[in-house]
Amino acid sequence: MMTLLLMTASLLTAAPARAQSTATLRGLDVYRSSLLSPDKARALFGPRINEIVNLRNRHRPVSTEQAEVIRKAIEREAAKIEGIAYAGLTISEYFTSVDHAMYVTFDIVDEADRGRLAFAPAPAKTLTDPEGLLADWKTYYELGSALSRRGQMPVDRPDCPGFYCLWGGPTPELDALQKKFVAGAAAKEHVFRAVLAHDASAEKRAAALFVLSYGARGEKVIESCFAALKDPSPVVRGAGLQILADIINHRKDLRVNADLIIPLLDDPSGSVRGKTLGLLVPLVDDEVQRKKILAAAPRLVDSLKLTEPGSRDLAYTVLGQLSKKSFDRRDYPSWTKWAAENSEGLVK
Repeated sequence: MMTLLLMTASLLTAAPARAQSTATLRGLDVYRSSLLSPDKARALFGPRINEIVNLRNRHRPVSTEQAEVIRKAIEREAAKIEGIAYAGLTISEYFTSVDHAMYVTFDIVDEADRGRLAFAPAPAKTLTDPEGLLADWKTYYELGSALSRRGQMPVDRPDCPGFYCLWGGPTPELDALQKKFVAGAAAKEHVFRAVLAHDASAEKRAAALFVLSYGARGEKVIESCFAALKDPSPVVRGAGLQILADIINHRKDLRVNADLIIPLLDDPSGSVRGKTLGLLVPLVDDEVQRKKILAAAPRLVDSLKLTEPGSRDLAYTVLGQLSKKSFDRRDYPSWTKWAAENSEGLVK
C-alpha cells in the first residue's frame, strides 16, 4: 500500500464516472530479453494474462487480489526460465475520454545482462521514525491525494519550501506538515540519512529521502538522490528521480549531471525507466548533457519500440529533441540506424 503512496502515479487516470469502465488489453511488451520474446510470453502466459484483465475489470477487491496472485505467479515462472536472472510483470492502465486500455510489460534481465541488477546490497536494520516524520509524509501524501481526487488541488506547481513539493496549500494541514519537514530535515538530517542508507523498509527509505528534500542545501539533496539511484528498490530509485526532476525543472541555480541518470534508461523496472525518460526531456537542450544522452540513444529506441504509451511517447519526445529528425514513431529501422550512427558509445 505505502509503495503506491510514495510513487507518482504512472497511469493516466480518468474521472470517477469512467473508473468502472471495461479495459481492453492493447499490448504485451518484453523489455530487453533475448530469451523471452512477446510471442513466447503470449504462448506461455496468454490465458492467465487474459484472466488478470478479466478479474481487474470486475472492480471488486477480491477480484483484484486474485489478479495479483496470478501476476506474482507469472513473475515467478518467468524468472525460472533458463538463462533469466530477473522477471517482473507490470499491468498499466490508461484512460481517455473514449477509451480504457491495459498494457502488459515483462521486465526481463537475462543472465548475460546481470550487470543491470548491480544495485547496492539490501539494507537490513530497523531504525526508528525520527519524530514521526516518516509517518507524516504518508499523511501528507494521503491528504493531498484526497484533495486532488475531489478536484480541490491547484494544477500549478505550489510555492515550495523545499527542493521537491508534491502538494502545496490549500489547507493549513498541508502547510503545517511541510513546515515540520523543513524543521525535521534541518535538525535530523543525519538521522534521515541513516534511514535512507540502512533501514530494511524501502518505503521508509523513500519517505526519508522525500523529507531530506526539504533541507536547506541543494547540493546535499542532489547527493542523497544520486545515492538513492543505486538502491535495490525501484520505489527508492523512483523517489530519487522524482526529486531530481523537480530540481532540474525549477532550480536553475543547481546542476544535475546526466551521467548517473542515464544508466537508469536500462533499469529493470519499467516505472523507473519511465521517470528517467521524463527527467531527460529538460536536459536535452544543454549541449554538454546532450552529448551524454546521445550515448544512450540505442536504449531510447528500445523504449520507443514498446506498445505501452507512457514510455513509448517519452522516448519519441527525447529522440526527436536529440536528433532534430521527424521520422515516424514506428519507423524503427530509421531510428535504429540514426541511434547507431550518432551514439558515441553503445550502452551495454
